[in-house]
Amino acid sequence: MEPEALAKAVAGSLAEGDVRAVDGVLRFRGAPLRLAVWTVASGLLGVLVLLVGGLLALLGLEGPATVTLASGTVMLGLAVVLLVALVAVAVSTRPEVEVRPAAREVARGPVAVPFADLRPEHLVLRKGLISYRLRLDHPALRVDLVEFGEQEAACAERFRQGLWALLSRRELTPVQRWIIGAAAPGAVANGLPLDRLGAASEADRDTAHRLLREPWDIDDLDQLLPAVNWLVQDGHRAGFVQDADLADRAEAEREEYGRLLREVDGMIAHERMEPPFVERLVALVRVRYGVVGEVYAKLVPSLLRDEPGADASPEGAELAAFLHGLFNDRDHAAEELHRLKLLADDPALRANVGRFLIWDYSRALLLYRLGHLAGWLTEQYCWDRMLPLALDIQRRYTSWQDLATCYLQGRLLWSGGASQADHEKAVAHLAADPYGPWTLTPWDLTLKRDWP
Repeated sequence: MEPEALAKAVAGSLAEGDVRAVDGVLRFRGAPLRLAVWTVASGLLGVLVLLVGGLLALLGLEGPATVTLASGTVMLGLAVVLLVALVAVAVSTRPEVEVRPAAREVARGPVAVPFADLRPEHLVLRKGLISYRLRLDHPALRVDLVEFGEQEAACAERFRQGLWALLSRRELTPVQRWIIGAAAPGAVANGLPLDRLGAASEADRDTAHRLLREPWDIDDLDQLLPAVNWLVQDGHRAGFVQDADLADRAEAEREEYGRLLREVDGMIAHERMEPPFVERLVALVRVRYGVVGEVYAKLVPSLLRDEPGADASPEGAELAAFLHGLFNDRDHAAEELHRLKLLADDPALRANVGRFLIWDYSRALLLYRLGHLAGWLTEQYCWDRMLPLALDIQRRYTSWQDLATCYLQGRLLWSGGASQADHEKAVAHLAADPYGPWTLTPWDLTLKRDWP
């Protein structure tokens, strides 16, 4: 979590106001206000108990009166102690504890501890009589950071995890930053950080699981890895090329394809799977694949019967992907027709359709990141498998801007324009961000492993 997010994470808790984010630095300033509240509360309660004790004495209840008066005296004594502590804090010139991500250190006055010297056991959450106290317990700096109420254990633990994620973050190497940059438009659009692969905090895991469920419908590693493999080996790019070929044909042929597609889609929607359905589906496939349509048409029956090996050939795999979308996505036909119109109306888009590998590869990189955030993949595993994809991307494109253009065009064809503005804003942000991967990392960087 970033310093600003950590400061917001304590809103509504006893720690609110004691944690601040100022210019990217997280500051812990102690709790004079909380001491004041406790002082006043202890004093008022002590006075009230003494009054009750006096009333009991007037009523002749000497035993209860003695106990009550003693309790009230103790409470007033506690109020005096707290008042002394409050005055001490108020006049103290001790500096605040600061967590400085830019300098990668935790500091208080002249004492600074590098992030690299910290371990999880140095960040301790302790339960006291009436609160939870988060303490930095390093040999060079032992200090209480912040306190949470007795009923705020979950909030205290989330804050501890978020703070440790910030403290344990490692700087990206140049090659790692290049890899993050290759998938940066999708990462920015989905709110993922660009300065790390990801920290496995509770908040990160929640975000990852949410993004994996929608739109991927992925719930575990056994579903994640096949999705990555499909994007790398096939993806949407083959379908885009086929759509471009359709869009380049005569208008009458495009209209025939649209008519058959709508007819077959309607039959699927109404579950009319009697023999005429297969006949219409075969006709649709013949038109879709043009001069090689007969080759694809012969594969339809075996794919419908789900015969082993029916999708083993490149043609079978491509047709299987088309049929899967047609049968399982009720929006597939409408999106397909929208793609054809986009391609037919835009010759430049049609001419560039063979360069949309980045749309598949950027999503594969994003899935690796989400798999790590979800806790399913180690960081080392991800970097080792992301590097070859980055090398292929670098070979196929000429610059970050060239990558961005093809990414946006590929996404436009995939989405039909839905939420496209979010990704266009992400690309604009990346191009202008002086601290982003596209600015800090040259496109022609030599991509070879540069991490331990």
